[in-house]
Amino acid sequence: MVQTFRQRIEHGFAGFGKLVARHPWIALFTALALVVGLASNVPKIVMDTATESFLHDEDPALLAYNAFRDQFGRDELVVIAIETPDVFAPEFLKKLETLHRELVAGVPHLDDVTSLINARNTYGKGDDLIVEDLFETWPDTPEGLAAKKARALANPLFRNLLLAEDGRITAVVIRTDVYSGEGMDADAIEGFEDLDVKPEAQDTRPYLTDAENTQMVKAVQTIAMAFDAPDFQVHVAGSPVVAHVLKASMQTNMKRFNGLAVLIISVILFSMFRRITGIFLPLLVVAATVAGTLGLLPLTGRAFTLPMQILPSFLLAVGVGASVHLMAIFFRHLQHGNPRRDSVSYALGHSGLPIVMTSFTTAAGLASFSGAE
Repeated sequence: MVQTFRQRIEHGFAGFGKLVARHPWIALFTALALVVGLASNVPKIVMDTATESFLHDEDPALLAYNAFRDQFGRDELVVIAIETPDVFAPEFLKKLETLHRELVAGVPHLDDVTSLINARNTYGKGDDLIVEDLFETWPDTPEGLAAKKARALANPLFRNLLLAEDGRITAVVIRTDVYSGEGMDADAIEGFEDLDVKPEAQDTRPYLTDAENTQMVKAVQTIAMAFDAPDFQVHVAGSPVVAHVLKASMQTNMKRFNGLAVLIISVILFSMFRRITGIFLPLLVVAATVAGTLGLLPLTGRAFTLPMQILPSFLLAVGVGASVHLMAIFFRHLQHGNPRRDSVSYALGHSGLPIVMTSFTTAAGLASFSGAE
C-alpha cells in the first residue's frame, strides 16, 4: 500500500517533468512571472533592528514594555559625550550652546534635549526656592562663571550624568519621540472633526519606526560631528545608535558573506559538473527563491528583523542542495544516451519526492521554533 502510494507520487513527478519538457517556454515564463511578481516587493522591505523584534507581538514582556512606554515615554536615549580640557571654559560653553540649539532645530522625531545649557538648577535664595536652567542667565564675570561651575559640580544630579567629576567630559542627552510621526497631519485634522476622542484611543499610533530612528540618528551624527575638534571631541552613543549601526552592519555582512558563499559554491559546482549550466542553474534557482521569499515579507506585513539575516544563507544551502540532487541524476541519465525530455522526467520522478520531503522536514524543524519562548 505504502509502496503503491509512493509510486503514484513518483509517477506524478515524472509526468510533471514530461509536461515541463514538452512546454519549456510556458513553464519558464510562468515561473519567471511568479518570481518577478514577488521580487517586485523587495524594495518595500522594512528593516527592524530593534530588540523588540525578537519577541512576538503578544509576548507578555513586550506588552508590559509597551505599557511602560505609553505611560512614561521611550527609555532609549542618544548620548553625545564631549571631551575637552575644561568644560566650563567660556569658548567651550558657547560652542556647546550652539550645538544644543542646532540639535533642537535639526533633529527629527525629537522629544527633549538636555545638556548643561538647560539642566535644571534648583537652589534656595532666602525664603525662595529658585528653579531655572543652569545657564538661563549667562554669567558676565569670571566670578559668576566660577559660581555656576561650583554649583554644577556640587549637584549630585549632574555628576556622572551630565558632567564628569573631573570636569573634562560633559554629555548631551537626547530623548526621542515615543510614537511614529507617520500620519500625524491626517490625525491632527481628524481630531478637530471629533472632539469626543477617548484618551485610550490616542495611544493607538505605531511606535517610532526603524526608518525614523535611522533618520534621527543620522541627523544627530551629522550635526554633532560637525563640531568635532581636538578641544571638542564628540562621541555619539546610545541604544538608538546601536540599532542603526547593527542595521548597517547586517546589510554589509549579508552582502559580503552571501557573496563569498556564492563564490565558494560556484567553484564546488564547477568541480562537480564541469559545465557552466551546472553553476548557473542552481544559483538561478537560489536567486529566484531568495527574491521570492523576501518579496513575501511586505505582502504579509512583516519587517526584516535581526534573526532573519540567516534566511538568505539558509535558502542558499537548501536550494543548492536540492538543485545538485536533481541535476546529478539528470546528467547521469543524459550521459547514458537518453533524450533530454526523458532525462528530465526520470530525474524528477526519481528525486522529486525526496527533495519535497527534505524541504518539508526542514521547514517543520524551523517552524517548531515559532512556538518557543
